[in-house]
Amino acid sequence: MKAEDILSYQFFHAIPVQTRYNDIDLAGHVNNAVYYEYYDLGRVNYFNDVLGEDAFSREKHVAIAQSNTTFLKELFLFDDIQLVSKVIRFGTKSFDLLQAILLPSDEGMELCSFTITTFVCMNYTKHETIKIPQDWKEKIEKFEYQQ
Repeated sequence: MKAEDILSYQFFHAIPVQTRYNDIDLAGHVNNAVYYEYYDLGRVNYFNDVLGEDAFSREKHVAIAQSNTTFLKELFLFDDIQLVSKVIRFGTKSFDLLQAILLPSDEGMELCSFTITTFVCMNYTKHETIKIPQDWKEKIEKFEYQQ
């Protein structure tokens, strides 16, 4: 996916992210590895807000199969960043979550980084993949396709 395509999506889930002093590396900007902590925070909030607090169990869970991240702009301490998340694809047993880190600018929101993560649904009791639970799919579709 191209960077210019990201902001064409309508995101209904957003959280503010506070940069911390220990996020900053010797170059004076947020270390690239820390972006993944931000994405994890956004993912946990997305799943909790959309699927509910009790959505996951040993029989109904997810595993990350793939994650591709693009870094476009440096972040610094005290930047007022926003993290947005959106499910953009459903398969039979997997789905893709698009997330982006945005920074307010004079022209609107500036894209700093984005990642697409493929999640595979898992039954950890049986150690096998499962179909996307129907209730998850319904909740996500209801949330993502709101008008």
